[in-house]
Amino acid sequence: MQRNSAVSLRAVCTGGALCAAISVLSPWAALLHKSSELTSNAIPVIAVVSLFVLTAVVAPVMRALSPRLAFTRPELLVIYVMMLIAAVIPTKGLMGSFLGVITGPLYYSTPENGWAQLFLPHVNQWLAPKDLTAVRYLYEGLPDGMGIPWAAWAVPLLAWGAFLLAFYWSLLCLGAILQGQWLDRERLVFPLTKLPLAMTEEEPSGRLAGVFHSRLMWLGFSVPLLLHSWNSLDNYSDAFPAVTLNTTLGLLNGQVAIPIHLNFPVIGLGYLMQLNVSFSVWFFYMLSVLQRWAFARLGVQIGGADVWNSGLTPPSIMHQQAGGLLVLTLFVLWTSRDHVREIVRRARAGGAARAGEPLPPRTAVVGLVIGVVFMLSWLVQTGMSLWVAALLVGGTMLVLVGLARIVGEAGMPSCQTPMVPQAFIMRGIGAENLGMNNVTGLGMSTTWMGETSANMMVAIVHSLRLVHGVEGTSGRLVWAMGLAVVIALAGSCWTVMYLAHAYGGINLADWYFGGAPRWPFEYAASVVRSPEASFAPRLAFTAIGSTIMGGLLYMRHHFLWWPLHPIGFPIAATFPVHNFNWSSLLLAWLLKAVVLHYGGVKTYRALLPFFLGLILGHFSTATLWVFVDASYGVKGNVIFFY
Repeated sequence: MQRNSAVSLRAVCTGGALCAAISVLSPWAALLHKSSELTSNAIPVIAVVSLFVLTAVVAPVMRALSPRLAFTRPELLVIYVMMLIAAVIPTKGLMGSFLGVITGPLYYSTPENGWAQLFLPHVNQWLAPKDLTAVRYLYEGLPDGMGIPWAAWAVPLLAWGAFLLAFYWSLLCLGAILQGQWLDRERLVFPLTKLPLAMTEEEPSGRLAGVFHSRLMWLGFSVPLLLHSWNSLDNYSDAFPAVTLNTTLGLLNGQVAIPIHLNFPVIGLGYLMQLNVSFSVWFFYMLSVLQRWAFARLGVQIGGADVWNSGLTPPSIMHQQAGGLLVLTLFVLWTSRDHVREIVRRARAGGAARAGEPLPPRTAVVGLVIGVVFMLSWLVQTGMSLWVAALLVGGTMLVLVGLARIVGEAGMPSCQTPMVPQAFIMRGIGAENLGMNNVTGLGMSTTWMGETSANMMVAIVHSLRLVHGVEGTSGRLVWAMGLAVVIALAGSCWTVMYLAHAYGGINLADWYFGGAPRWPFEYAASVVRSPEASFAPRLAFTAIGSTIMGGLLYMRHHFLWWPLHPIGFPIAATFPVHNFNWSSLLLAWLLKAVVLHYGGVKTYRALLPFFLGLILGHFSTATLWVFVDASYGVKGNVIFFY
C-alpha cells in the first residue's frame, strides 16, 4: 500500500483504529448507558463525527506540522468507508442482539411457554451454547473473580463468524455487480454521501473544506447543539426545563394518533432529496394512516403481527408494502439485465477490473456463487432444509437490494423492510409443513436478517459511490473493507460479551437482551400453536401492494407530470418513518419547495450548508452527550435514535 495510493498504509491503520473504537464505543453507549444509538442507520453518527474530527481538527494540525503529513481526500474517504462498513455490526446491524437471540430459547424457556420441547431439541450445537450455566452468566453476570467461559462459546462464535463472512462477501460481490448500473448508467444521487464528500473537499489553498468556512453551516450546527444541550442539562438541574421537540397529533376526532418528531438530521437530509421523493414518503404515510383508521372502523383484520414487521402497523398494510418492495426490487433487477449480462460476458472472458470497479467481473460473479453456496450449505448443515434455506437466502438478497436502491436514490437515513422473509415463509408454508428444524432455524436467522435499518448492502453500495472515480482504490479497497469487518466482528463481540458478563445482559438496554431474544421465538411459537386458517388474505394484500407498485412504476416512466415516486410506497408505514421521520420529511419538503419556488436553484445551493450543519450538529451533539452523561452516570438520555 503505497503512500500515493488512496488505500495507503496510514489510511488503513487509521481506519482500522477507528473501526476498533467504533466496535467498543457503540455497544458501550447503547447497551450500558442506554444513550444515543451511534451506529443504528445508514449514515452512522459516530462515523460522521469521527470524519468531522479528522477533517476539522486533526488535518489542520498535521498540515501545520508538515504538508506531507496531511491526509489526502482519497485517504479520508477510504477511512470513512472503513468506518461505514464497521458501523453496521456493533449494535442494530448485528451484535447488539446477536448473543441474545441465539441463547434466547434456552434462557427464556419456561414450563409455561414450552420452548424446551418446541425449539431446544432443534438447536444445532453450532448455533448456540448448550451449557445453561454459561448462558445464565451472559444474562445475569459472572460471580466475583470468574472469567468469561469462552470454551462454551468457541464453537458457536466460530461457526457464526464463518457464516457472516460469507454473507458479507456475497453482498460485496452483489454490490460490485450492480455498481456500474447504479453509478454509471442510472447515476443515482446517493444523498447520504453529500455530507462526507463536502467535509473532505480539497481547497486549492490547502485550507479546510469550504463547508467549514460557511457561517450558514455553523448556524445550522448550532441549532441542534443548543436545543439538545439545553434539554440534556434538564437531567442535571431544574434550571433547564426541557423544550418539547416531540408530541402526538390526534386526527379524526382523536381516533388516530400520529407522532410528531422534530428530527434535525432528517430535515437536513430531506433538503437533499428530490422533491417528489420526500413528498411521496410523507404522502404515502398519511394514506397508510387513513387506511389504518378505515380498516379499524370496518373491522378488517387478516391476522396477527409478524416478526420484525416494523412496528405496530397492521399486517394488511405491511403486506401491501412488502408486495410493493418485491415488485420494485424485481423491476430494479430487470432494468439491470443488460449490465449484468455484460458483467457475466466479461467474467467468462476473464477480463480485468476497469477503473472504479472494486473486483474483476469473474471474481464478483464466481465469488457471489461461492458465497451463496457456502451460506446454503451452512444452513443445511445446521438443520435447515435446502429449499427453505434457498427461500431465506434468496428473499434476503431481494430485500437488501431493494433497500439499498431506496436508500441510494432517496437518501433515507433509516430504512427498514416492511416484512422479512422469515414471516412469509413461516406464515405462507406453515409450521406443520416446515417442521421444527426449519422453524427454529428461521428464528435463529433473525440474528443476521432481522432489523434492517443498518445493513451491510446499504453500506457497501454507499462505500462504492464514495470512492467512485478515485484512483488507487480498485482491488485494495476490498482488503480494507474486509479488515473493517473482521475488526468490527471481533471488537463488538468482545465488548458485548464483556458488558453482559460484567453487568448482566438483563441489566443492559432492555431490547437487546429482553425483547430481541424473545420476539422471534414467541412469534414462531404462535405460528406453531395458533396457525391461521388460510394464507390467502395475506397473499391478497401482498398482491394489492404489488399491483399498486406496478401502477406507480408505469406512471413514473410514462408521464413526466406524475408527482409520486414509487420508492415512497414500500417504506411509508415502517417503524422509522412512522415514529421519527415523516413529519420532519414533510417540513423539509415544504422548506425546499418554497426555496426553489421563490429563490431558484441558486438560493437552494446557497442554503445547502445550513442543512448540512443541521445533520452534523445533531450528530456531534449526540456523541458529545454520550460521553458527558457517562462521566456523570446519567443513563437514558437519547438525543439520536434511528
